[in-house]
Amino acid sequence: MSPTGQLANDPLTSSWAAGLRSSLRAYARTHLPDAMVPAHFVVLPELPKLPNGKVDRGSLPALTVEESPEAAFVAPRTPVETQLARIWQDLLGLSQVGVETSFFDLGGDSLTVLQMAAQVREAYDVRLDLRRMFEDPTVAQLARMVSSQADPTVTGAGNPRGVGTEAMVADAVLPDDIVPEEGALPPSTGPYRSVLLTGGTGYTGAFLLRELLDRSTAAVHVLVRAEGTAEATRRVCANLAEYGLLQDGDEERVTGVPGDTGRPYLGLTKSTYQELAAEVELIIHNAAISSWIVPYTKIKPVNVFGAMEVLRLACRTRVKAVHFVSTIGVYPGHEGQRSWAETRLTEADHVVGGYRQSKWVADSLMLQARDRGVPAHVYRLGAITGSQTTGACSPDTFINHLIKGCVQLGAYLDYDLLLDLVPVDFCAATVVHTALSGGRAEAVFNVPSARSVSMNEIFDLIVAYGYPLRRLAYQDWYRELAAAVERGEENELAVYLPLFGADRPAEEVGYLGSKPDFRTGNLRAALAGSGIACKPIERELFDLYLDYFVSTGFLPAPPVGSARPQN
Repeated sequence: MSPTGQLANDPLTSSWAAGLRSSLRAYARTHLPDAMVPAHFVVLPELPKLPNGKVDRGSLPALTVEESPEAAFVAPRTPVETQLARIWQDLLGLSQVGVETSFFDLGGDSLTVLQMAAQVREAYDVRLDLRRMFEDPTVAQLARMVSSQADPTVTGAGNPRGVGTEAMVADAVLPDDIVPEEGALPPSTGPYRSVLLTGGTGYTGAFLLRELLDRSTAAVHVLVRAEGTAEATRRVCANLAEYGLLQDGDEERVTGVPGDTGRPYLGLTKSTYQELAAEVELIIHNAAISSWIVPYTKIKPVNVFGAMEVLRLACRTRVKAVHFVSTIGVYPGHEGQRSWAETRLTEADHVVGGYRQSKWVADSLMLQARDRGVPAHVYRLGAITGSQTTGACSPDTFINHLIKGCVQLGAYLDYDLLLDLVPVDFCAATVVHTALSGGRAEAVFNVPSARSVSMNEIFDLIVAYGYPLRRLAYQDWYRELAAAVERGEENELAVYLPLFGADRPAEEVGYLGSKPDFRTGNLRAALAGSGIACKPIERELFDLYLDYFVSTGFLPAPPVGSARPQN
């Protein structure tokens, strides 16, 4: 019997192999362009070998349909399923579609799912709840939605981007090998001569790097995906320049390090890993996939395994302090008032969505490492927004995509959530100042906004700036947005439709009536006497952000004759 046949005849092994293939496929999609993601994964108990010990490629089994995503083919069973399967076949260019196979495993994506929804609407005169569709993207589920849209028990429940509480807690166990190695030099308390920064080619990373360069004389190594050191350094400096942060002489202190937080040993060569382990004295770990619509399984390699790899490096040769950029999203969502202290996490229920769950797990791992002798510190930041000095702002955040999408639609949602928006330069200054202080006893720092603002307040500021937006009840706003996307109109929120349901947004967007109180005693102690302060989100600051977005072309200028900001 062939090795694959043995696997197929053992139900437990077969189930494990299917799970492994799914995990490998998810990992490949995270790290490779779509065209390079393998179509088939074959699981073998062992590789066939030649007498010399090399792999006998000629004896590898041929790929069969059992290893493809379409393996568990279930034919359409009803007229509705038959019609929907034909729509999928035409849209995806397939000869057959099983009713229990995921739309995305068949090659669909967030854009083709919108095209599919438009065709289903035309065929059945129904409007799909796309958020529910993403929870179970199969023909069988779609047929149930078409037949009984109004019944929530039919349209599905739960969060398709996250995992269950038990899975989170299971992942939040620090491996036994992450412990300072025998003979490792003790951690330095500064001044630091060599620092490693991850996530340095992102928005927050640019401001963290600027603060490191301004507040220390340390050489800064920046981990970045690149073909070589020269390209890595060029990318880092180009990212500084994009936000107006590059200064003369920066190239002399910044070294780009080709690597990948989502790979074992951070994707570093053995020699580079050993050099960093010996030289680096302080790590600021900022790298993460921060998209709210990416499932936990796809985020996990970078956000969870990456945190583990950073901690492993921190334990080698010399113990290194690790300062981890987390988020207030690790706190569970609750209606009403709830106070959150600066301490380790104990609640996992109601932490929803892949991004927040992955940060909850990584946050927990950091504090476990602290128990083992690694000086780990965690910064739970609010939703990062633009610089309070220059207005420089990344367009690639949920709130900024929401703003642009509403401007494109000409209407905003009347859904009065509280938001904690924190300027990026304040966040960066807070993390770097505290990290460079060295030897602080506090482990956790809440870094919320100076003043929480409601979503309606934000859109009032946008209207005051000159954008003539209509305020719509949430359900009306959703219908207009879904209709615009289905018509093919360009809208920034098209890829975020999974976060919006017909009646209300997904939990990731926020809880109505939630009034969290983030305790900041540790933060105040760390910043005492530093002069570092957070500006509240008010008219002057928000005008600065909108001016920046107009100057960069992210937003169109308000119509001529509309209200303009008062200087």
